Amino acid sequence: MKILLITHGEPLDPGRIASGNSVRARGLALGLSDAGHTLVQVYPATLGGPPPRGVRAGLRARSYRDRDALTALIAEEAPDALLVGYWELIELLPESLDLPLILDVVAPRILEAMYQEHLDLADEVRRTLLCYRRADRFLVGNQRQASFLLPWLLLAGFDCRVAAPIDVVPISAGFECLKPLTCSPETRLRLVTGGVSWPWRRTEDWLDALVWALDRQGRGRAGLVVLSGRYVYDADQAPLELSESERAWPESIVERHGLLPYGAMREYLRRTCHIGLELADENPERWHSQSFRAMEFLSLGLPLICNRYTELAGLVCDYDAGWVIDRIEDIDGLVTALLARPETIAEKSANALRLVEERFHYGRTIQPVLDFLATPVRACPGAPLIDLKSTAPAVPPRADQSAAAPCEPSIQTPVARVLPRGSARFKALARTALGQARPWLKPLVTTLMRGLGRLGRRRAVILVSRSDIHPANHGAAVKIERTAWGLSFAVEAVYLISEDRVRYHEVRQGQWSERRFPLWLQLLGPDPEQVRAFLLDSGIPAEDAFLYRPVADWSFIARTLYLALITGARVYQAEFPAYGRATCWTRDLLGGRALLVEHNVEYRRLAEQVPDLSPHGYEVLRKVELGWCKRSDAVVVVSESDRQRLLADGVAPERLHLIPHGVDLEAFARAAPLDLRALYAIPPECAVLVYHGIYLYPPNLEAMKVMADEILPRLEQLGVAVRVLAIGPHPPANELHPSLRFTGPVESVAPYLKGADLAVVPLQKGGGTRMKILDYFAAGLAVVSTAKGAEGIPITPGVEALIVDDHDAFAQAVAELLADPERRAHLGAAARAFVTALDWRTIAARYLELVDSG
Repeated sequence: MKILLITHGEPLDPGRIASGNSVRARGLALGLSDAGHTLVQVYPATLGGPPPRGVRAGLRARSYRDRDALTALIAEEAPDALLVGYWELIELLPESLDLPLILDVVAPRILEAMYQEHLDLADEVRRTLLCYRRADRFLVGNQRQASFLLPWLLLAGFDCRVAAPIDVVPISAGFECLKPLTCSPETRLRLVTGGVSWPWRRTEDWLDALVWALDRQGRGRAGLVVLSGRYVYDADQAPLELSESERAWPESIVERHGLLPYGAMREYLRRTCHIGLELADENPERWHSQSFRAMEFLSLGLPLICNRYTELAGLVCDYDAGWVIDRIEDIDGLVTALLARPETIAEKSANALRLVEERFHYGRTIQPVLDFLATPVRACPGAPLIDLKSTAPAVPPRADQSAAAPCEPSIQTPVARVLPRGSARFKALARTALGQARPWLKPLVTTLMRGLGRLGRRRAVILVSRSDIHPANHGAAVKIERTAWGLSFAVEAVYLISEDRVRYHEVRQGQWSERRFPLWLQLLGPDPEQVRAFLLDSGIPAEDAFLYRPVADWSFIARTLYLALITGARVYQAEFPAYGRATCWTRDLLGGRALLVEHNVEYRRLAEQVPDLSPHGYEVLRKVELGWCKRSDAVVVVSESDRQRLLADGVAPERLHLIPHGVDLEAFARAAPLDLRALYAIPPECAVLVYHGIYLYPPNLEAMKVMADEILPRLEQLGVAVRVLAIGPHPPANELHPSLRFTGPVESVAPYLKGADLAVVPLQKGGGTRMKILDYFAAGLAVVSTAKGAEGIPITPGVEALIVDDHDAFAQAVAELLADPERRAHLGAAARAFVTALDWRTIAARYLELVDSG
């Protein structure tokens, strides 16, 4: 495929000072070229010299002088797709263009424009949104930029309810292979900062504190290098003047240079410097940024000192690729540590190179672009939500739009389907008012919310979950209820939010209390029936649609934000993927940590259990699940098999944490066995087999049908008399077999299990971990199970349980165990020993590590 890469600046030339746009374009071009695509980089002749010589195979460069020349160039090259590297370049494209168009918005223009007083911000917003309407796919540098871009796409008319046309493609590196730095106690450390001095990047106070800390403690052992200058395309302007505090910096500490050609800069940094700096005052632009500077430092093996508020700080911590600080006051202590142990720089240098290789190598980061180009889907934006005609003409529809690839079915549903009822005129006025206020209101609100988020923090957790956890008569309910219970002994409080808009629960020291939301909050949110209709229209299976309500119900976000603000909780835990929308939004606005608990890999489970799941429904489920997995700070999986599946789906390994299901050992120890023969009139010669679950869940009912149709007839042929008790709610209306009885719901399964002779698990389908197996183990029962029935539990077959899949072998195993009480007892004892480490308080302590790691 031939791709035209239209950039704001010239191709990266090691012999010239480079702009961030040129560095960004280099990573995109190499990634696409290495994947077998043909690249032609096109740039304005006024912003660069002639195309550089010696460009690698698969890459060419051309320049143009005006719009007509660009139109002619596009016609001559006849590309298959366009990748536009700067938003306003779209204004130069011919209106008749009918090609897939990817727009790179790695530097959020609207945020930068707030700091440039010569611009009309409202006009800049309208121009930007008009340009957005012509794009099919958007690239951003990090997840925060994706969150920031989403509302602007909504205003521009994109329907993003199921999935937004946004891919995170970080500023990339990996252009050369380097070895880690080496430092000895005799090495004079050189910290380095630099780049263009933009109005939104205020570094002075941080560098001032650093300089004087180096002066006090360094004794000639450390210094600061400052590389600075005007933007390469404004280089003819007067040089920037130093501030009064900068002029006072000692020359023995601070070494100043102008901006260097790209190749010379990298050589200088690699040869003479040891630590890179990315420190500046926090503001909305900085909070969303992905720094070119930081990536250059890391790619050269320079460990990074950065502000904790940056998104990159999380990776720096995870990889131990530098140091993260919260306040200017922390600088003094950091300098002390650096001077005391300069040898740590070598280890952190190796980690910095590993971080770049694993997370920012251009060959990896380009994958979302390759995926889009493999099957490009043209965007079909509807009417914009604000008036874009005030200062610029409306963008006409693309020529022959009917020939474009169709929109995804999920985004053709009218927006009104999930909006609260109200007058159309009122909504139109509200949209207009929002559009006029948004350019200045959004940054103000974001900054205010982040400020509020730093106030009143408490050691508390908010769980966002399904509501059917009381009574805890199914595996998910048990896991959620017991996790909240266990955590409540280690933190101040645990709060549980569900689709119930009226009430929530508070758990303290294991005690559950019901609380009510204020009336005004109870009234917020879209019509639940319209939400359900939208989910069904999107292809989500009807039986599981309730688990995906947050996809279209923004009231989850409102209630989570409210509870976080009034309680001070700053850890937000989503139980099931779609609830991640509320936890990640709250994290993005208030700070803190967003955790996601994967009870199963849901999209795979549903694909297996729902035979008529449509391809589009499958894709919606997959995008929802993987999207929130990748946005959450940590993802809990319950089995190694689930972990491997998510790794294969591209979830970063450092996000994934294996924490198995637990079991209430205390409850089983307290429970006295029931006399099941007396309770259910079972003849004394019949052995009692048990199975428990919810029979609305298809795999559970299917397992009992297998028991009735396959296993029980074989046991009869073997002369083994048994009765099977299928414990749990929602039994089928009709009897499956005379020897199989459904008990209905019971208050506690422990007495039933302890009164049985053997547990059977003939499961054929399902996902996650079988909590029922852990219950049988806790009861000291011997178990015969299929491999699927014991999936996710690292047992040794034949030691803690018998694992057989063939129906004949399953029946034979049951018969042999019933005839051998000693072996049954031995299996039961081994099973009980297996679960001794899985008490819910022990499991909750594993969660606590994630809660406290932020």
